[in-house]
Amino acid sequence: MKSVRERRPFLVGIVSLFLIAAAVGLAFSINRFEGLRGVYTISADLKDAAGLQPGNEVRVAGVKVGQVKSLRLAPGAARVTMEIDREVRIPQETHLEVKLKTLLGQKFIDLQFPRVFIEAAAAGDDVDSVTRGFLDEGALIPREQTTVPFDIYQAATEGTAVLEEIDKVALREMLVTLGRTVRPARDELRRAFSSLDRAGEVLGGKSADISRLLKSSAQATAVLEATGHDLEGVLSRGADVLGTLADRRATVSSLLAATSDLTENLGVLIQVARGSINLGVADLNKILVLAESEMDTIDEALGEIDIAQEMFAQPASFGRFIEGEVCAVITEDTCVAEGSPDDPGLPARGRQPLPDALVRAAGARR
Repeated sequence: MKSVRERRPFLVGIVSLFLIAAAVGLAFSINRFEGLRGVYTISADLKDAAGLQPGNEVRVAGVKVGQVKSLRLAPGAARVTMEIDREVRIPQETHLEVKLKTLLGQKFIDLQFPRVFIEAAAAGDDVDSVTRGFLDEGALIPREQTTVPFDIYQAATEGTAVLEEIDKVALREMLVTLGRTVRPARDELRRAFSSLDRAGEVLGGKSADISRLLKSSAQATAVLEATGHDLEGVLSRGADVLGTLADRRATVSSLLAATSDLTENLGVLIQVARGSINLGVADLNKILVLAESEMDTIDEALGEIDIAQEMFAQPASFGRFIEGEVCAVITEDTCVAEGSPDDPGLPARGRQPLPDALVRAAGARR
């Protein structure tokens, strides 16, 4: 029995060529089937195309997650279509920025996720609770969430046009004048720049302290914000106090006026009493001068006090005869110191009381 190849070799060759061509065509066109490649398509509106081309990379945190599929003109914007790996979910708050990949001008798209989304993902929390949702097939990132770089060629072109319009003569004169002005102060400028450099080094060494200071300031701000109601209440009470003082300003004014009058009267009283005080001080000064001049006499008198006390105390040792002694001193012509310790009698002016025996004897003589 003959095989199919031996029976119809021409038909087998045609079928084989057809199958090979179909396989090659499928291999070259497989990129057209997004489901087979595991991607989905989103778009974004840009201010301008910024030199993007189909095939440029799309990155998230530096990792390639897709590529640019096409660019076309949209109303008031350039719309770029991107193919994103199906495993990557992009939040609706994502910001798109076109960045320079090489110095030759090749660009790529950087998708920047929100900070809260990144923090939640890093902490293992539920990321669905920190976003409004994720971009699906055919979603559009609005122009407000996109940024394009400033083209170096455009900057050079515009800068050349500006430089061509500059007055070269005036610029040269300005530079000469500036040089003459700065030349006398070049040493001061050098010291100033050196000081700025040292200040930068000091601030660089204190960056950790500055960071802590800023964090403390943020905490203080949070505390003040939390106590805002209390501060508002304090200010309200302060306003009430000021209102009360405003209502009582007439009374306060009267009190201040009375105080002013009292001060004026005290001043007048002090002026009136100043003369008397001055006279008294002058007399006191004279007394003190006189006392100072008689200090020697006063010292001698004080020295004689001990002797006088001793002489005065001796008669007191005889009992009440001291009255007779005193009487003899003050009335020497009529007072006679007679009597006895038992019956001394009382001395009187002009006579001396005698004992009863002497009185009787005097009567018998009469």
